[in-house]
Amino acid sequence: MARDTRRRMIQQAALLFRGSGYAGTGIREVAEAAGAHRGVIYHHFAGGKAELATEVLAYVDSLVGPAIEAVCATEEPVPAMRAILAAAAVVMAGEDHPAGCAVAAVTLGAGPDEPALRSATREIFDRWQQAFRDCLWRNGFSGVAATNLATLLIAGLEGALVLCRAEGTTEPLARVADALEHALKR
Repeated sequence: MARDTRRRMIQQAALLFRGSGYAGTGIREVAEAAGAHRGVIYHHFAGGKAELATEVLAYVDSLVGPAIEAVCATEEPVPAMRAILAAAAVVMAGEDHPAGCAVAAVTLGAGPDEPALRSATREIFDRWQQAFRDCLWRNGFSGVAATNLATLLIAGLEGALVLCRAEGTTEPLARVADALEHALKR
């Protein structure tokens, strides 16, 4: 039961961070959304909101990272990029899932007194870029070009998620995919 409560709190925090941002989400809101009594918050997360955010980052990375790695290991660059952006569009289209990325929300919302969170988000984004960079290297792109294009993919994905929210549609992800495809066809 306790493990289920902790898991629900992490999952709900990921959704709340996506929808309201890390800074805009209170730990009591997380407990309420998870159907947990607020008295259990510090039982499960003695380090408070920062510890919860660390767990959210690990949770999101455990879902997204392997998916990116798998598609990048088996596909050429254009199909890999399109698969990554299409998967994001499917997730963003869910009615109960607000547009956004919990990793980006923590990145933007972590304060100067939370360097461990910024470090964790940097490592996650680096891993996601590395998978695509490896795909590009295997397909003949130079080191600099592969690095730049991998950065462009993740930056384009994250920026498109912001636009998806603003526009109320997943169309920005399709536009980013079209632009990246053009860049990848050197």
